[in-house]
Amino acid sequence: MKRLFIIIFISLSAFATANAQSANSTHYRDLKGSYNFKEYEKQATDPYNAGWYECASFFVPGVGQLLSGEVGRGIAFIAGEVILMSIVAETASTIKEIAITNDKGFLIGYTDEKKGKTNMAVMLSALGVDLGLAIWSSIDASRIAKVKNMYYQDLIGKDKPIELAFSPAVSFVPSQSGSMRPSAGLAVQVRF
Repeated sequence: MKRLFIIIFISLSAFATANAQSANSTHYRDLKGSYNFKEYEKQATDPYNAGWYECASFFVPGVGQLLSGEVGRGIAFIAGEVILMSIVAETASTIKEIAITNDKGFLIGYTDEKKGKTNMAVMLSALGVDLGLAIWSSIDASRIAKVKNMYYQDLIGKDKPIELAFSPAVSFVPSQSGSMRPSAGLAVQVRF
């Protein structure tokens, strides 16, 4: 299990560093005062995917931050996750040792009642805090991605070319006899 965390951590750190360098990155702490994440509008050229980073950070807290180039924040969230899961694993192990189960495997008591209840309370509390950490991490990852995308949009927005889009258009126009007749053509959309 520890090897898996180490492999994932090293892989994500390497990817996050490469991803951050490719997007002309600046730290979130420097940008958050200049950009309001609530005003973010997604564009096709955005280097960071806020939705995916938010989802990834919910399931593995810190991954979205690493992918956004915020390595320190990502490591902090991952460290919190590792500590909480270590607490859960240790208390679950203790509960398993002192648990009394029925023939179907359901918990019916403990050999040491006080120790069992204390460990169960600690384990459930750690799971609750872990859920809070996952939610916090996912919200944080989304905000970071949005703010960094807004910064990136400002960087490339100054040199943005004119975009032309053509689409078919059909409308009905009155004829000389007073009836409506279909007319086909092209609609042109210009963005600059």
